[in-house]
Amino acid sequence: MSFVKPSFLPSWLAVTALPLALTVFGGALLPAQFATNSALSAQLGSVTLTGAVSYLVGALFLFALVALQRRKPDWAAAARGPRWAWLGGVVGSAYVVGSVLLTRALGAALATTLVIAAQIITAILLDHFGALGLEQRRLNSARVLAVTLVLAALALRFWGAQ
Repeated sequence: MSFVKPSFLPSWLAVTALPLALTVFGGALLPAQFATNSALSAQLGSVTLTGAVSYLVGALFLFALVALQRRKPDWAAAARGPRWAWLGGVVGSAYVVGSVLLTRALGAALATTLVIAAQIITAILLDHFGALGLEQRRLNSARVLAVTLVLAALALRFWGAQ
């Protein structure tokens, strides 16, 4: 999916600042998702049911967005893709359940730090091996430094939580 530049924005702003701002906003929602799912879990009394409800609400929201686009999905093209590509929902469900359990045990800040560290390390490994259809981007000194800094940040968060 490519980014479509709104006609009222200068090109440089649309290409750099707007996607960056949307990404930062999306990242800022991560701890809020942890907290809301944790609160819902406390009310429902079930982490698994919380994940199901969270996904149901999210799916309804996404179906509404798809309907607003007025584009028909190309299901035939999707069926020709690799079978593992359909597992994103399963992975996401594990993520939601795990985030609720982590947030209960560690609090939102430490749980978010742990998840982000795991995401960065996993992403670097997926890139390095070109796994799951990604273009291969070999491990280099900058990426090793990034992992080192992520692990240092995680250590500081754990140390600060004591």
